[in-house]
Amino acid sequence: MAKVRASDVGFCVVDGNANVIADNLVHRIREAAGDMESQVNRLYRGRQAYDLSAGTKADLEKAIEQLTYMARTLREVHKEHSKVVYLQAAE
Repeated sequence: MAKVRASDVGFCVVDGNANVIADNLVHRIREAAGDMESQVNRLYRGRQAYDLSAGTKADLEKAIEQLTYMARTLREVHKEHSKVVYLQAAE
């Protein structure tokens, strides 16, 4: 089964720069996650010591949904690239 080329089906990622985009994305995610982790931990440790406003709770829910969506999308990309591809010999 031949792989579909990203550039042939109109994706914004073309074959030649997919690795660059993925590497850049991973770097940015790791950097951002490192910056946010301490703040998340501060909220977690004090979670019983304060009340969040309804607007802040709604914003947190939206952020969780957005992060969940991105994680699910990256898992799909990873799953597609983790498949074993067997090449058929020409008859």
